[in-house]
Amino acid sequence: MKKSFSAFLAVILLLTLISGCGEPEDTAYSVRDIAASVISGQSGLPQLYATDFTDPEFFEYASIYLGDLASSVTDGVICAPIGPYACEVDVFRFPDRDSARSAVQSLTDYRDGRAGAFFGYAPEEAELAEEGVAVSRGVFAALFICPDTDGAEKSFRNSFGDSLPEPPALDVLAPPPPEPEKPVTPGPDEPYDHDAVVSAFKSGDESDLTPKNLAILNACRAVLDAVIEDGMEPWEKELAVNDWMVLNAQYDPAELEGARFLTPDPDNDNPYGLLINGVGICLGYAATFQLLMDLLDIECVTVRGRSHSDTEDHAWNQVRLDGDWYCVDVTWDDPVFTGGTPGMDVIMYYARRYFNVTSDYMRATDHQWTSPLPEAQGTKYAYPAD
Repeated sequence: MKKSFSAFLAVILLLTLISGCGEPEDTAYSVRDIAASVISGQSGLPQLYATDFTDPEFFEYASIYLGDLASSVTDGVICAPIGPYACEVDVFRFPDRDSARSAVQSLTDYRDGRAGAFFGYAPEEAELAEEGVAVSRGVFAALFICPDTDGAEKSFRNSFGDSLPEPPALDVLAPPPPEPEKPVTPGPDEPYDHDAVVSAFKSGDESDLTPKNLAILNACRAVLDAVIEDGMEPWEKELAVNDWMVLNAQYDPAELEGARFLTPDPDNDNPYGLLINGVGICLGYAATFQLLMDLLDIECVTVRGRSHSDTEDHAWNQVRLDGDWYCVDVTWDDPVFTGGTPGMDVIMYYARRYFNVTSDYMRATDHQWTSPLPEAQGTKYAYPAD
């Protein structure tokens, strides 16, 4: 009786293993058909545009996803939106199963990097990227960063086997990417000189300024004329600058998009990009805030550190008021909203989350730094949370 029961269990186990190993790995679908099947099962996606194997830039993009494995791809399609969105559907075909399986780790690493790119700037998009999945089946590997990853995996699995239905049309291949609404306007090809701008502002002598630095100075004067009033305390001036930057600039969308269709502003790391073109990266925000504080004679330093568990470069500032230091991260005060235009109350809430906070608060919100800095412990001029 025991032998019969053991034999029965052995048969069940064998059938289970055979069933698990017997999942079809062949498909008549192309990478585009698989991607179309996944996309058609999703809702809430922005318009996706495809770069496929026939595109001259395909391998340049594929190397970002796959590293050295990109050279062995035999077919592929990368479907992503224009602008600051994390979602994408990518399918690659390889010459063998081992390469496809190895690609899963490369795609997972890429996914983690995308989450880091959005971290702090677009929290919802960062979360979407973190929940993305990389899978393989046979000689195919895929990455799904989308609202319904379970549904994406199911659509992927259902793309293999016999008697497959006619795949949906992959309409993301049809329309060409539209021209960006605000094309990048490069500034003069000359360096930004912080000290020269400050000196000219204080002396009134602009004769030694290059065209770029003169444009920055004039933009600074316009900002200060607009937001600074007589009788303001230093912290009120600081807050006025913080809010102006949040309301009048945005994180360069081309940097979040991955620069597939949009061109990053070449000055997004200095005040010209933010003050003239209205875009910047974290260093551009920090450099602009530093400049405006120096023009207002508010003691300020720029911090170059890291974020996202020490995986992404980041920059912010510290100011000194009445002898106490405070931290200010204007970039993270200016989040990217992808779900519509937020109301002023939402803007103002975000605009002051990182205004005059302590060093401990920065540590607790995933800011890392190694350079010696004064410990920010001031609380008097922190903006009260609701």
